[in-house]
Parts: sequence; C-alpha cells; structure tokens
Amino acid sequence: MKTKLTNPVNHIGRIVRLYGAMLVAVLMLPLTAFSQNGVPVSIAVNNQINSVATTDGSGGTIVAWQDKRSGKNEIYAQRLGSTGIAQWTTNGIPICTQDSSFNPVIVSDGSGGAIIAWLSYRGAITTDIFAQRVNSSGTVQWTNNGVPVCVVVFEQDTLAMVSDGLGGAILTWQDYRSNNGFADIYAQRINTSGAGLWTANGVSVCNQAAAQLGPKLINDGSGGAFITWYDKRAGNYDIYTQRISTSGAPVYTTNGVATCTMATDQLKPDICSDGAGGVIITWTDYRSTNDYNIYAQRQGPALAIVWTVDGVVMNNNVAYNQYDPKIVSDGMGGAIISWTDNRTGVAPGTADIYAQRVNSTGAVQWTATGIIICTASGDQIKSQLVSDGNNGAYITWEDHRNAGNSDIYAQRIASNAAITWSANGFTICNIGNDQLNPMVVSNGNLGCFVVWQDYRSGNNFDIYATGFNTSGFIVSVAGETTNPDEFALLQNYPNPFNPATTINYQLPNTGNVKLTVYDALGHEAGVLVNESQNAGNYNIVWNASGFPSGVYFYRLEAGSFVSNKKMILLK
Repeated sequence: MKTKLTNPVNHIGRIVRLYGAMLVAVLMLPLTAFSQNGVPVSIAVNNQINSVATTDGSGGTIVAWQDKRSGKNEIYAQRLGSTGIAQWTTNGIPICTQDSSFNPVIVSDGSGGAIIAWLSYRGAITTDIFAQRVNSSGTVQWTNNGVPVCVVVFEQDTLAMVSDGLGGAILTWQDYRSNNGFADIYAQRINTSGAGLWTANGVSVCNQAAAQLGPKLINDGSGGAFITWYDKRAGNYDIYTQRISTSGAPVYTTNGVATCTMATDQLKPDICSDGAGGVIITWTDYRSTNDYNIYAQRQGPALAIVWTVDGVVMNNNVAYNQYDPKIVSDGMGGAIISWTDNRTGVAPGTADIYAQRVNSTGAVQWTATGIIICTASGDQIKSQLVSDGNNGAYITWEDHRNAGNSDIYAQRIASNAAITWSANGFTICNIGNDQLNPMVVSNGNLGCFVVWQDYRSGNNFDIYATGFNTSGFIVSVAGETTNPDEFALLQNYPNPFNPATTINYQLPNTGNVKLTVYDALGHEAGVLVNESQNAGNYNIVWNASGFPSGVYFYRLEAGSFVSNKKMILLK
C-alpha cells in the first residue's frame, strides 16, 4: 500500500508545499518460525565460536563468528530471515580467510547488510584491526579479507563498534602503541566504502599516563560517539567518558571527563543513550571495600554530571558481589540494567541474574535491591539485554541449573517490573552438552534473536540461533502468524537515519489506526497511516527525502492506546 503524506506545515501553522515524496510500505509480518533449541547458523567442521549479531533491518539478523573449518582462524557470516531460514550459503560466507583472525564485532550498515570488524595477527606478532562490509545478498564490498582500520605497532585489542548512522561505523579499542606497558583508548570512523575518515590508525581518545581499559561506545546522533572506559590515572580504576565529534576531535576535556572517581576501583562500564542527547553509564563499583555493587550515572550532551556525584547505587549495597552490568535505554529517559549477583553467597552455584530500572532523575524504579530475573540452582552468568520495544527488556543469560551442562535462558521484564514469563526464565536451548556466550539482538518487530556457540554435537562448537516474540513462545511452523497480545510502538530503525527508516507497531485487535510524524516544534510533517487495520504486526517505511536534518517525533493512535517516540534524520 502506498499512502501520500499530507504537506508539512510551517512555524505559524500554515500549510506549505510538500518537501518531497515519502514512500510508505505496509507489510503484515509473520512471527519467527524457529524452534526451541535453535536452528543451525553454521555446523561446519571444527570450531565456530565468538558469535555476534545485528539486525538486517528487515526482521532478520546477520551473524558473524570466528571459524576454524579450514584449520585456520577465519571470520564467517550468515544472514537469517525473519523465519530463521538461512539467506546465504549453507554454513555461512567467508568474510576473512586470512589466518589468525578472531573476536569479531558487527553493526548494521543501514542498507540490509553489515559491517564486521575483527582482530588479526596478520603478518605480525601483535594484533591489528581489520573490517569488511557485506551487503544483503552476502557479497563482500571492500578489499578481499578486509580493509585495515589500525595497523600501527604493538597490540590493539578489546574492540567495540557502533553504527555512525550514515552507513559507516565508529570503532574504539585498547591500544598499546605508546610502548609504555599501558593501554590507551583510540577510535576510528570508517565510511560506506571502508575508508578511514579520521587520522590514519585512529585518533587518541585518552592517552593519560596509566592504563585505560574496556572501552564501550554509542552513537551521539551527529556522526560522532560517546566513549566510556575504566581508567587508572589516579592509582585506582575510575570511570571516564569522552565525546568524539563527527570529524574525530575530542569535544570536551582532553583525555576525558570524569564519570566516577570514588575511592577504590570502578570497573567495566556499559553505556546507553538517555534519549535527550546524553548518556547513562553503569559500572561495577568497589567503594564499599567489602564487595562489588552496581552504580550508574547520567551525563548530558556536554558530559555534565546530572545525578549525584559519583553515581547512584542500583542494588542498595546488598551483600556480596554484584558485577558485569549491562544496560539498555527504557525509551523514557531512563535505563534498564541487568547484572550477575552473588547476594546469597560466594560459593559456586550461587550466581544469579538481577535487574533494575532507573528513571531520568536517577531514582530506582523497582525494589531497592533490584528485581529477580533468575535464581535457579547453579550459576546464571553473562547476562545480555535488549529493549523489548515497549519500554521493557529481554534478558538472556548462560545458565548452569542442569548439573554438568550450560544452557541458554531468557526473560522479559516490563517497565513496571512485571515478569512476563515463568519464574527463572524461558528455555531458549537446553539440549545436551554446553551452550555458551549468548548474544541478543532485536528483530525490529517486538521480538528478538538469540545467538550462541553450541557443543551439542560433542565434537566441536557450532553456531545456533533462535527467535522469540513478546508472548515468549517460539513458533514451530514456518510462516505461522499469531496476533500480538498488546499494543506497542517500536523505536524506528535505523536511528539516526538518512533518508529512510522503518517504524514497527503491533495491534492486538482490529480498529482505527493513525500514525503521524511531527517536526521538533510539534508541527505535523505527515500522516503515514489513517485507516482501520486488522490485528497484527506492521512496519512502515518513512522516506524523508527533502526534509531537513533534525529531530522528529512519530505518534501512534489506536483506540485508547497512544504512544510517541523520537527519531533523528541526519544528512
């Protein structure tokens, strides 16, 4: 269906000429057709490990991994459609067949493909960084075996990457080029052609005379990035953050702005957007000197501290260790954080998964010590989470409740702390032998993909994946569709975008539906939908060609349900 949009209005409310044609496409999407225990992504000979995944922008996912089918460590990738069917060559396509390539990271390229980066010992005794882009058909786009991102002397490791919102990517890493025994933090931006846009081999984010470790980053919505890390410049580890502009220049204080400099160690931060141009950062904190706890801080676009200096505790300093926090925006100016929790003791088998939501003012929204996600027997570790598209989160983890084996479980938690599925989680995979290192990514339609490395064969690790929806069940019949059980408006993807983006929403029953786009001043920029629609899952592609860069809002009205979300057009 094509819908012609209404003309945008000017600042005094008068209708002006149409900025440009905007294409609208509506598609009724089936839910995933995976089965419990997953579908194979790659079951080639020898080990496939260290899998990562991103959305393909069409309800599917692109998975990359480290592959030893040839006896060498190489990088392979596969695309799965929304129903779990492999779209490329069985067992995946080669991204890099150069030996000693490992630890890939991946982001969407915004055009149905992906950018994949990895570490490599190519021709050297120290690691360098390479990258490759693959399109939606599985054809690599850049130089065979990838383009160099950083090949300066000495080690580069602990790589992280995010989309730049313009079809390229921004990468950050630990870098030992100073040869003083300490790691610094560097970054590079590459465009759609694989060309480095900043200084060759990367720009310095922090080269303070001490160790800087564990960088994480998010897009700043303007072609740059916020980067956070833990930093030993004061003798113990603290949390620092920097914003890098679209040109690669540090925006604020050289070597970063302090996020937390409390006594003793603060470690391993994670970061998400606050929805207002700034960031929310969480970390593991030893300020009590008795055990580790989870803290968080919000910083504005200029990295000014918003909450209490040195952060807000997420677990009320409950006993024993809480560590390894992961964070995602709640879509309302706050965040949801999950972590591994030893509050019942330090003996093996006492690690559990807990979570907390913090609002935009820094107030915890759930119980003071956090909400139980899983307290089953055995250890639950390595939690990962992603937005459920409706202000809650999907959380997945590695689970050792079955003695001798590791399995994969998941849980959905709503913004009001309601647990959607059975206590202690929904079984993603509990087939024989070990399933390890789950990664979770949104399918753009209120569901998720979970990808992991799997030893079910008893001979070597393979890569498997599965998908699930808001109800938690996994559809076992290809093409089967089920009506949603709640209204929801998802965050558009990609975001930022240029010039087109996809808006997904779901309707649990038939009724009148209106989807409207507004500019930053609240003036109507277009009506994408205004009709009666059946229950189901829908996506709308908004092509904003002819509209200026800036913040836009989209609003879904369906019966008594009303929801608004923000998106950024970045040209």
